[in-house]
Amino acid sequence: MPGHAEHEVDPDTILEQVVDMLKPGDVLAHPFSRHPGGFVNRDGTVHPLAREAAARGLKIDVGHGSHFSYRMARTVLQAGIVPDTLGADMHGYNTHVPAPAGTPAEHPDQDHMFLGRVRFSLVSAMTSMLALGLPLDHVVRMATVNAARMAGLNDGAGTLRVGAEANVSVLEDLRGRWVLADNEGTQVVAERMLEPAFCLRAGQRFDAGAPILPVAQVA
Repeated sequence: MPGHAEHEVDPDTILEQVVDMLKPGDVLAHPFSRHPGGFVNRDGTVHPLAREAAARGLKIDVGHGSHFSYRMARTVLQAGIVPDTLGADMHGYNTHVPAPAGTPAEHPDQDHMFLGRVRFSLVSAMTSMLALGLPLDHVVRMATVNAARMAGLNDGAGTLRVGAEANVSVLEDLRGRWVLADNEGTQVVAERMLEPAFCLRAGQRFDAGAPILPVAQVA
């Protein structure tokens, strides 16, 4: 297309353009993305500004999504960069639900760059963090109290205490061997698996039986 080349952006320059616009408490997401423009440059090295982000008071959210990459995650974590929170980033491009009546057999979203075939959830994303070597206590904080603080919920949300509203997720902490995969074809073997059992919302129980939940693959 005429004039297209002059508008192309070098993905390795995106982070430096963005970080200078942010203030302490703002969030950088998708550090483990397989797509260009994230924390890892095209040559496989971690962008220098990624290391400075936390020192500047910026927060980092995994933003798991279909673009999550075990390969990129290892590179970033080995550089000593550990995210504060764990967003699942589940949305219409990567979460497969029964299509409502009248949905066409083919639609533009089928070719969306963030479309993925590997099913996941917040809890399976927590398992991925464990498989990458993060300790359970940090992974739990990523999905609870750290997320609550990031959202400005300072009234005890994300914690368990007497008198607090009973919003509780109960997980099974299993031992064995399971194969985990991402959407670029990388597989890792996990020896610890978190599975949702049930949750309490304001004291009301809801069992984990949603059909969209991923099914663990035994190694």
